[in-house]
Amino acid sequence: MAIGVWIGAFMTWSDPIYYGPMIASLAVFLICVCGNSIGNILNVEGEHVNHTSRALIKGTFSAGFSLVIAIVCDLGAIMAAISVNWQVAVIVVVALILIVAYNFKLKRVPLVGNIVMALLGGLTFVTGGLAVNPIWIWELPGPLIPAVFIFLLLLVLEILKDVENIDSDSKIGITTFPQVVGARSALLIAIGLFVVLVSFTIVTVLAEWFDVAYKIIAVYIIDLPLLVLLILVWSNPSIGMLKASSVCLKLGIALVIVTMIIA
Repeated sequence: MAIGVWIGAFMTWSDPIYYGPMIASLAVFLICVCGNSIGNILNVEGEHVNHTSRALIKGTFSAGFSLVIAIVCDLGAIMAAISVNWQVAVIVVVALILIVAYNFKLKRVPLVGNIVMALLGGLTFVTGGLAVNPIWIWELPGPLIPAVFIFLLLLVLEILKDVENIDSDSKIGITTFPQVVGARSALLIAIGLFVVLVSFTIVTVLAEWFDVAYKIIAVYIIDLPLLVLLILVWSNPSIGMLKASSVCLKLGIALVIVTMIIA
């Protein structure tokens, strides 16, 4: 997420600017730590089922210590954001509110929690742009391009993870989107979202905003292979296929970041 801030800044500046993006990336990093700490505290039962190796479950440190980490990181993120500009401060406060709401309530609301997490991922690039110049973020191509890419990729990934954890989530009383509509229907919607992503990629290629390397990586290395993989997962939604697709989507996210740098 912190790297996403730098990509958003890189796609906004005309000349290198370092202070704003550096402090904004620190704020985003602290937000992530805060969110994970709160999530681990509130979801101890689920962690015992899905993530038994995490420090809180193993007893490496207590829930109280995790809460202190969350509060310190929360305050640190706000102070860092204020030192950049008020636009970044607003984004950081909104992100913190969404993270707290997600952990306390929205995580258990089918699809809404997934959208919130994907939105937070996309906002990191916008934050980088705001740290450089709040006006320039609306110019295309700019940080809005990777923000849309990452939003859609993370939303698809969130749905796949829920399908993968459908049994364990049921055991701990969490109702997810795949439980409501069914695993196959959820995967079909994930494919539909990815088709939207492919369409968005085609628009950016036709607009000639980036060079040939972007077209090759975005279309032929990221979009088309992942779309085929998602169709295969839909036809055979085994745990192995779901895990493999999750890994490939994460690699796709990393490749998007690389593409934005070299394009």
